[in-house]
Amino acid sequence: MLDAICNAGAVVGMSPPIVALHRRLDAIARAERTTLITGPTGAGKDVVAHSLHERSRRASKPFVVVQCAALPDNLVEAELFGHTRGAFTGATQARDGLVRTAEQGTLFLDDVDALALGAQAKLLRFLESGEFRPVGTDHCATSRAWVVAATNQDLHARVRSGAFREDLLYRLEVVRVAIPPLRERRTDIVVLAEHFLAEIGLSHKRLTTSARAALERHDWPGNVRELRHRIEAAALLGETDAIELDDLGLGCPAPSDDLRSTSGTLAAAFGLEGELWRLVSDQGMSLAQAAATCEEMLVRAALRAEGHNRTRAAARLGINVRTIYKKLPK
Repeated sequence: MLDAICNAGAVVGMSPPIVALHRRLDAIARAERTTLITGPTGAGKDVVAHSLHERSRRASKPFVVVQCAALPDNLVEAELFGHTRGAFTGATQARDGLVRTAEQGTLFLDDVDALALGAQAKLLRFLESGEFRPVGTDHCATSRAWVVAATNQDLHARVRSGAFREDLLYRLEVVRVAIPPLRERRTDIVVLAEHFLAEIGLSHKRLTTSARAALERHDWPGNVRELRHRIEAAALLGETDAIELDDLGLGCPAPSDDLRSTSGTLAAAFGLEGELWRLVSDQGMSLAQAAATCEEMLVRAALRAEGHNRTRAAARLGINVRTIYKKLPK
């Protein structure tokens, strides 16, 4: 849907959720109220944010993207709000923060759930008053940036766990936009695939009937982002104008519902259950240690499968890019 859906402000898709979203975007852009976009990794939250900016009166002003998960905790405030010279080690000159850079434009906070509690408090103050204080000074500055945030997490659950401020959540979701996973809008899949072919200048290439059917059957754990990568690779590497099923690299058909229904079936089929138990019984691992080992193995496998591209690996696993670093040993 959206994920791939929006190009220069245009929303691509025919499914009911996308049609409904398309109808809302202009009204949201006119209102320019703080907006929270939710949805799974790769669903198109960044595309929707950019579409809102393009539809608003701020379209000619900066669209500033902040990857919150990629910011070190000790530098978040300086990156967002700026700093004076000598404010901290390495601050050899004063620098405007991204909030100031986005003045009169749009500030897109991707993975806003990754912000530490201290930075959340500063962001809350800015959202409430339009004021912020650069690191190293007692003087306040102002910015009229429109804040659009995005998350793939359940922020209400994070509030209950103490990881996210409740007051900030309510301040962020003045307007809420929810993007469903691609598997819930299958009528958009082929439309998006053809849209991606046109984007890379290969609209003359055509999906065969079997390729279309496979695309519509696939569950797309990486959502629209995964679809884009599959289509681009198939189109660019294919030697003919026909994109065949084998070109898509979707692998074997997904296991049946009956096979999925029993949690131990897949593990037993691959001998994993016995191997995991040996880690516990023979090597004395705790459940937590064995689970951590499994997670590390899956992260490494995803990285290998995606050519060590952390963003795509995180999308395949349905986790934050930041989590990739946390799951691997230092």
